[in-house]
Amino acid sequence: MTYKVIEIDNKRWDAFVLAQPDTLFVQSSSYAEFYRKQGEQAWLFGVVDESGTLVFGSLVTSTHAKRGNFLYLPYGPIGSNSDVELYNIFFSFLTEFGKKQGYHFVRFSPFFDETGEYEQLLKSIGAKPSPMHILAETTWLLPLKESEEKLLANMNKNHRNLINRCQRDGVRVEMRTDLEALKLFNDLHDETAKRHKFHRFSRAYIEHEFCSLVEQGNAVIFLGYLPDGTLDAASIIIYFGNTASYRHAASLNQDKRLPTAYLLQWKSIVEAKKRGMTLYNFWGIAPETASKDHPFFGITHYKKGFGGYQRDIVHCHDIVLSSRYYLTWIVETIRSKKRGFS
Repeated sequence: MTYKVIEIDNKRWDAFVLAQPDTLFVQSSSYAEFYRKQGEQAWLFGVVDESGTLVFGSLVTSTHAKRGNFLYLPYGPIGSNSDVELYNIFFSFLTEFGKKQGYHFVRFSPFFDETGEYEQLLKSIGAKPSPMHILAETTWLLPLKESEEKLLANMNKNHRNLINRCQRDGVRVEMRTDLEALKLFNDLHDETAKRHKFHRFSRAYIEHEFCSLVEQGNAVIFLGYLPDGTLDAASIIIYFGNTASYRHAASLNQDKRLPTAYLLQWKSIVEAKKRGMTLYNFWGIAPETASKDHPFFGITHYKKGFGGYQRDIVHCHDIVLSSRYYLTWIVETIRSKKRGFS
């Protein structure tokens, strides 16, 4: 079989992404537009066979940073997790492309299960583990096949009781997609980050991401209000293909008896079921062996309480294109340790 790498148009690429077992919004053409709004470049590169059938590929984006310039494949490539020939063809193309464009390395984080066989495949193409991750690699997933009643019954008893109390005592949840709601989310996110002392995504980042995805009906803002009308929690949920993703969240928890974030989460799960989705992705949690200093330690109990299972994704890998990479490796290794991820 003869293969070649070509650029793929948006419509054809999205159809390919939606045909995969895991439908990843970060691989969509809308996400390519998000990177362009950030001032970066984005390409949809695919491997086609002799008949022109698209069989493998990835959204590839540029990243320009002080620590180094690189090509990045968010949860890519997609299409196969075992065909060595496809990997060699695709990454040989990206290596040549990246060198011509002056990038220092290629970074990719496939959404495949962490297995020894796959690690060997990555090693065979010259990839090496990255000093840090970009997207979540220890995730928490909730299948949505069961009825709402069964989902409630399967979750942690305390979670279920808090959801019922919030509904009984007048917590109100709004679903919105307008820019004013986005401003409310960002304002609340600012206050949450200040209170809990974490580094948030910039307002521009969240605005560009949301606006790129909402155009196709894939993004929703949930706002949770206490009975007195005070905004207390907010989240941004991405609905794409068969999966809903809990992407961004903010919560002040001003009334300990009525933690609005619990009802907010439940409403977004119910909305996913209404849209016919089969999976709810809570995004990152702390690994089982993580210390209390891990950035996700506190949120992990909250996410797990809704029911579901843990899925460990293969670690982010790099292909070196320039000796400049090794300076990046040092900087990122130090940064990862300071943030508590290693």
